[in-house]
Formats: sequence, structure tokens, C-alpha cells
Amino acid sequence: MQNTSNEISNTKYMQIYLTEEELKKQETKEKIKKYKKEKYHIAIFITGKENYPEILKKIIMKQVELNRNVC
Repeated sequence: MQNTSNEISNTKYMQIYLTEEELKKQETKEKIKKYKKEKYHIAIFITGKENYPEILKKIIMKQVELNRNVC
């Protein structure tokens, strides 16, 4: 499981990247519940084990690109 967080205009965002197996774990469910209590807007991305690192890399690269384009 990988998390990225960001705060924009006093609004907290959390993106969680994990596999279906990780999503089923009680530990994961507790973390998600914790973030919800902390008033995060949460997005959960589920991917297969074999593509997990490559998909995460592409998403992070896109976020960096978008952050560079923000004035």
C-alpha cells in the first residue's frame, strides 16, 4: 500500500494505491477510517500485483508534472 497526501486551500486529500488483497486487510480498513475521521477526501486505486509499481510510478510522475504547471 502506498499513500500520497496533499492539502489545497485548507482541504486535505489522500490517495491510496493498493491491491485487492491489501484492501481486505483489517489494518488497511482501520487506516482508511482514521483518514476519514481526520476529514481527508480519499481516493482509493486498486491494481493488480504485477502492475502495481509501474502504475504508481506513472501516477506520481503525472502529479509532479501537474504541480509544475500550477501558478
